[in-house]
Amino acid sequence: MSDNYTLEQLPNEIFQELFEYFDTYELFQTFSQLNSRIDSLITNFKYFQITLYSPADIDRRINRYFLSAAKTLVINHSMNFYDPIKFELLSHIRCLILCQPTREQWNSIHPLRFPYLERLYLINSRFAYRTEQICRLIFTNEFHYLYSCSLPHISYEVNNQWTSSLSLRSLQISIWDIRVYTQILDTCPNLIRLKILLGGETNQEKLLESNSNKKHPTLQYLIFYPSGPIICEFIDSILSFVSNLNYFSLNANHQRPSYVSLNTLASILECRTPKLNRINIDITLPDSLCCKEQLHTSHLLFKSYKIQPELNRCSRLIIVGSL
Repeated sequence: MSDNYTLEQLPNEIFQELFEYFDTYELFQTFSQLNSRIDSLITNFKYFQITLYSPADIDRRINRYFLSAAKTLVINHSMNFYDPIKFELLSHIRCLILCQPTREQWNSIHPLRFPYLERLYLINSRFAYRTEQICRLIFTNEFHYLYSCSLPHISYEVNNQWTSSLSLRSLQISIWDIRVYTQILDTCPNLIRLKILLGGETNQEKLLESNSNKKHPTLQYLIFYPSGPIICEFIDSILSFVSNLNYFSLNANHQRPSYVSLNTLASILECRTPKLNRINIDITLPDSLCCKEQLHTSHLLFKSYKIQPELNRCSRLIIVGSL
């Protein structure tokens, strides 16, 4: 029996894997308009995306041919990308990535224009303090299918008009006021993954003064990147709302040291996160604390901790553990 196959005899799964090795132009040149079956496979290719490097790119023949099939749209320019005349070409997009987002660009992101949006990523933003409109839409559940999102700076507002975002499962944000953290937890009851880049000074008093005393029911993965030193009370505060965590990552590896006791940290994790089975901790500590403290905890995640000396700077506490 011969094992030789013609191209058209290959199963659909092989084509779907093969398409991953081609960019849009190559896919167009190699496979488009061969026959109805191949065209259908391209149309349903789940990793297919279009990248626009200028507003005029949307009118290129290759992009117009594939745009109706693309689920992911990448905007890699800072000009206005939304044209009301071409509304129907973009309304089916599931994933929108803005590589150089401006205020005009993210003000173009509206549920009426992207009714099926599932993933939204705004990166390298130059207008980090004008996100009120997009945040209001996201955190009032206007995007019914949005489950993954990355946003630039979100400022704290006492009356932010957020109600709920029921579909969000994964969120990455940058904040300056830690109180936004509890607002996110209150607004996103089904959130599973949260990554926070915290600028400014880590003032745990603001968090403790929050009106929110509820435990978040679903958050399992929490990643924190504070921009300055922290203390144990701050760690205790942020973990007091998320008792169902499975994974906790904290990176405070800065020039200025954090006064964090190993034994106190272990006690906090035991008390606040009983379901925790993975941690990734990287904190700069003062040498005086590293020298005098001996680990007394029996917490299993602390079995492989180490104090790593650094040249011309404070030592680092590194804990990478899993159960």
